[in-house]
Amino acid sequence: MTSGQESRAPRGDERAGARRRPATPRKPRKLLPLRVDNRRTRQRLIILALVCLNFFFLWLTLKVFAQADFWPLLAAPILVSAWFFYEVGAVVTIIVTGLLLVQTSFEKNGAIFIAVTTFGVMGVMLGWGQRRQRRLHRHVLRSSLTDSLTGLYNFGSFMECFDREMRRVDRYGGAVTLVMFDIDHFKMFNDRFGHQTGNEALRIVAATLRKQKRESDIVARFGGEEFVLLFPGKEASGVETARRMRKAISQIRVPVDGGATTEITVSAGVACYPNGAASKEELLDKVDQLLYASKRKGRNRVSVAPPRRRLAAS
Repeated sequence: MTSGQESRAPRGDERAGARRRPATPRKPRKLLPLRVDNRRTRQRLIILALVCLNFFFLWLTLKVFAQADFWPLLAAPILVSAWFFYEVGAVVTIIVTGLLLVQTSFEKNGAIFIAVTTFGVMGVMLGWGQRRQRRLHRHVLRSSLTDSLTGLYNFGSFMECFDREMRRVDRYGGAVTLVMFDIDHFKMFNDRFGHQTGNEALRIVAATLRKQKRESDIVARFGGEEFVLLFPGKEASGVETARRMRKAISQIRVPVDGGATTEITVSAGVACYPNGAASKEELLDKVDQLLYASKRKGRNRVSVAPPRRRLAAS
């Protein structure tokens, strides 16, 4: 078998499989790398509504009921807006507060305006601090979820997605396919061209995998020069995706010293749960075995697991 061809282990009874009714194709479910919910958005909308209600009741208090002694409460919407909407929220709230105060008569207008200005400065500073803290929090969170070299999800993030998808299949049915890629002769590549060029090769391979994957797929750096792809669907679509990615990677050129370029290839193994494995551990082990089967057969190819034989119910 020539290099670049996909090898498949012999399957079971082909005639029995031919008599089965073909399964109705199902639309692949989208995998979520992280738990996405709208609690933060709903929370901000609720806070915005509370700020608006606060202004409305303050307007009623100051204008309709002429209770000017309640003006210190104007600090509340300014600080709340700064906390949740940063400097922009504070500035907008200060403008609305100023318009409200201009239309209201007080005995000590100068002192009140100075106090409200102080509230505004405090709000802007609070918003700036909150924005920096949130940005730092997102940076730390992103660093804990992604690989710093390639930008792909790291091992821990991938295993979390893997566990969640396995539970979904166990509960609702369907299938999930796992593909593992390994760069061929990567140690020799590093020894010949250096680790900086090796890191660039890893980044290029990661970018190619990211470009070739579907929106519903999860691609991650599994460790070293190994990458994994997890997607909802059966093995046939997994083989097609792995073949397409292998071909795309074989066509890229990695720049090396002196302005020259060199090619790079990957080997891959594909297996499906629950047809090809009975558990997460067995699926990972089978994909790893198939990956090294591809390397033994000449590299730059895809190997596929045969379906797991099931015992008939007694």
